[in-house]
Amino acid sequence: MRKSIFHEPWWLDAVAPGRWREIIAERGGRVAGYLHYAERMMGNLRICEMPPITRVLGPVIEPQGSKTESRLRYSHSIMQELMDALAAFDHVEMTLDPACNDVAAFLASGYDVRIMPNLLLDCRVSEETLWQGLRDKTRNLIRRARERLTVSEILDPEAFIAFYLGNLGEDASYFDVNLVRAIHAAATTRDQGRILAAIDGDGVVHAAVFFVWDADYVYYYLSTRDKCVADTGAVSLLIWEGIEIARKREITFDFDGVMTEQRYKFMAAFGGHHAARYLVSRTTPRFEKQRQLRGLARSLVPDWMRQKSAPPVARPDGEAAPTLHRLSPRLTELSRAI
Repeated sequence: MRKSIFHEPWWLDAVAPGRWREIIAERGGRVAGYLHYAERMMGNLRICEMPPITRVLGPVIEPQGSKTESRLRYSHSIMQELMDALAAFDHVEMTLDPACNDVAAFLASGYDVRIMPNLLLDCRVSEETLWQGLRDKTRNLIRRARERLTVSEILDPEAFIAFYLGNLGEDASYFDVNLVRAIHAAATTRDQGRILAAIDGDGVVHAAVFFVWDADYVYYYLSTRDKCVADTGAVSLLIWEGIEIARKREITFDFDGVMTEQRYKFMAAFGGHHAARYLVSRTTPRFEKQRQLRGLARSLVPDWMRQKSAPPVARPDGEAAPTLHRLSPRLTELSRAI
């Protein structure tokens, strides 16, 4: 039950400042396990939830014992103690790291357990092995994209934010895009993140991907493309660059969940193997009643009164965010060629 980038205090400070909490279980005067989560109130209801745009969390436990049986008993005991500490919450939900595949303690504590399919690609092999592992069509898309596009690192997160929002059109972002600033600053300072963009010869950006990583995985974290101009292989080219990051670090590439048939077929073309993420949750009757009432209230609001677009993004100094759709002549200022 490993510690991922999403468990790091600096990550949680970036995405949930002042709102994340830690539960610690001790054995013999030392930390035997811990659990990080975000807390909020909904009226008088206490909610334990995943922090914004944080992919996985769950317990972190250092197994003890030389025998499999003793390690299992020890880990189960720690997890049960951590679950007991959440008993006062009206609603609990979290997505577990694939390494946390023992959900017995959650089931014993009355949690519902669901599975999010995911794909992982072990990149501790040669570049040629990884390349040959791609579907033929995917290799061809990447080859053609290389003829038209250059992959560059975007150094200014404001450019990524503006590009991301521009590609949404009238749709609202599912998260507060302003969080990208803090995440990018914290991750790049520690050499644990990079925004890459696929740019044509005219300086027009076709797609951009924000990758983050820890000691074990490179995550396909945030992705966006301009559907009006994007080369059909732009995103595939960027994913291949992410796989190359993982190969050079001798770790695994995480495709970050496959919830639709279309996404599954696209991601499966890069190779990899199945690895489930477990989604665990527990709800009290009074929370469920409150949720149903709120859902009914929202359903009575006319469509024209609902928010349809994300708030404008501005720099902290009040200047307008730079555009990423056409970087030239600022290309050398905002990016560096890979």
